[in-house]
Amino acid sequence: MSKAHLQSLEEALLRRGWRVLAVHPGDDYRISATWEIQRSSTQPSRFIDFDGLDDTRCLSLDESYGCNIRGQSAGDEAARLYFRRPNKNRALWDQDLAAFVVALEHVERESDP
Repeated sequence: MSKAHLQSLEEALLRRGWRVLAVHPGDDYRISATWEIQRSSTQPSRFIDFDGLDDTRCLSLDESYGCNIRGQSAGDEAARLYFRRPNKNRALWDQDLAAFVVALEHVERESDP
Protein backbone atom coordinates (compact mmCIF):
# COMPACT_ATOMS: atom_id res chain seq x y z
CA MET A 1 0.00 0.00 0.00
CA SER A 2 2.83 2.43 0.75
CA LYS A 3 4.25 2.66 -2.79
CA ALA A 4 1.24 4.70 -3.87
CA HIS A 5 1.66 6.95 -0.82
CA LEU A 6 5.34 7.47 -1.55
CA GLN A 7 4.55 8.36 -5.14
CA SER A 8 1.82 10.79 -4.09
CA LEU A 9 4.12 12.39 -1.55
CA GLU A 10 6.94 12.81 -4.04
CA GLU A 11 4.57 14.27 -6.64
CA ALA A 12 3.16 16.74 -4.09
CA LEU A 13 6.67 17.81 -3.15
CA LEU A 14 7.69 18.22 -6.80
CA ARG A 15 4.65 20.42 -7.48
CA ARG A 16 5.85 22.76 -4.72
CA GLY A 17 9.45 22.85 -5.97
CA TRP A 18 11.00 20.26 -3.67
CA ARG A 19 13.17 17.45 -4.96
CA VAL A 20 14.42 14.28 -3.32
CA LEU A 21 18.22 14.52 -3.22
CA ALA A 22 18.87 11.16 -1.60
CA VAL A 23 17.24 8.22 0.12
CA HIS A 24 19.21 7.36 3.25
CA PRO A 25 18.94 4.07 5.14
CA GLY A 26 16.97 3.99 8.35
CA ASP A 27 18.14 3.01 11.80
CA ASP A 28 17.03 -0.65 11.57
CA TYR A 29 14.65 0.00 14.44
CA ARG A 30 11.97 2.65 14.04
CA ILE A 31 12.98 4.48 10.85
CA SER A 32 12.64 2.63 7.54
CA ALA A 33 14.48 5.26 5.53
CA THR A 34 14.95 9.00 5.26
CA TRP A 35 14.40 11.24 2.29
CA GLU A 36 16.76 14.18 2.06
CA ILE A 37 14.87 16.90 0.23
CA GLN A 38 15.70 20.39 -0.90
CA ARG A 39 13.87 23.20 -2.61
CA SER A 40 16.79 25.49 -3.35
CA SER A 41 20.53 25.03 -3.26
CA THR A 42 20.70 28.18 -1.15
CA GLN A 43 18.66 26.53 1.62
CA PRO A 44 19.68 23.62 3.83
CA SER A 45 18.31 20.16 3.16
CA ARG A 46 15.27 18.93 5.08
CA PHE A 47 14.69 15.35 6.12
CA ILE A 48 11.57 13.21 6.10
CA ASP A 49 11.80 10.08 8.26
CA PHE A 50 9.58 7.12 7.37
CA ASP A 51 8.04 4.98 10.11
CA GLY A 52 9.16 1.37 10.22
CA LEU A 53 8.72 0.25 13.84
CA ASP A 54 7.10 -3.20 13.91
CA ASP A 55 6.80 -6.03 16.42
CA THR A 56 9.50 -8.22 14.90
CA ARG A 57 11.55 -6.09 12.50
CA CYS A 58 12.01 -2.68 10.96
CA LEU A 59 9.72 -2.40 7.95
CA SER A 60 11.10 -1.46 4.54
CA LEU A 61 10.41 1.95 3.03
CA ASP A 62 7.74 0.42 0.79
CA GLU A 63 6.02 -1.01 3.87
CA SER A 64 6.24 2.14 6.00
CA TYR A 65 2.99 3.43 7.45
CA GLY A 66 3.75 7.11 7.83
CA CYS A 67 6.40 9.78 7.97
CA ASN A 68 7.36 12.93 9.78
CA ILE A 69 9.42 16.05 9.24
CA ARG A 70 12.61 15.57 11.24
CA GLY A 71 13.05 18.02 14.08
CA GLN A 72 9.40 18.92 14.49
CA SER A 73 7.64 18.38 17.78
CA ALA A 74 5.55 15.26 18.20
CA GLY A 75 2.57 17.48 19.02
CA ASP A 76 2.65 19.14 15.61
CA GLU A 77 0.17 16.88 13.84
CA ALA A 78 0.66 18.62 10.49
CA ALA A 79 4.34 17.58 10.57
CA ARG A 80 3.23 13.91 10.52
CA LEU A 81 1.63 12.07 7.66
CA TYR A 82 -0.13 8.76 8.21
CA PHE A 83 -0.45 6.57 5.13
CA ARG A 84 -4.17 5.96 5.43
CA ARG A 85 -5.94 4.04 2.72
CA PRO A 86 -6.54 6.64 0.04
CA ASN A 87 -9.25 4.60 -1.68
CA LYS A 88 -11.35 4.54 1.49
CA ASN A 89 -11.35 8.31 1.91
CA ARG A 90 -9.39 10.01 -0.87
CA ALA A 91 -10.41 13.51 0.21
CA LEU A 92 -9.01 12.99 3.72
CA TRP A 93 -5.72 11.60 2.33
CA ASP A 94 -5.42 14.59 -0.03
CA GLN A 95 -6.13 16.98 2.85
CA ASP A 96 -3.51 15.32 5.09
CA LEU A 97 -0.94 15.35 2.29
CA ALA A 98 -1.53 19.06 1.57
CA ALA A 99 -1.23 19.92 5.29
CA PHE A 100 2.06 18.00 5.49
CA VAL A 101 3.55 19.93 2.55
CA VAL A 102 2.38 23.23 4.08
CA ALA A 103 4.03 22.25 7.38
CA LEU A 104 7.25 21.54 5.51
CA GLU A 105 7.12 24.97 3.90
CA HIS A 106 6.47 26.53 7.32
CA VAL A 107 9.63 24.85 8.65
CA GLU A 108 11.56 26.28 5.70
CA ARG A 109 10.26 29.83 6.33
CA GLU A 110 11.10 29.63 10.04
CA SER A 111 14.71 28.81 9.25
CA ASP A 112 15.23 31.58 6.68
CA PRO A 113 17.95 34.00 7.81
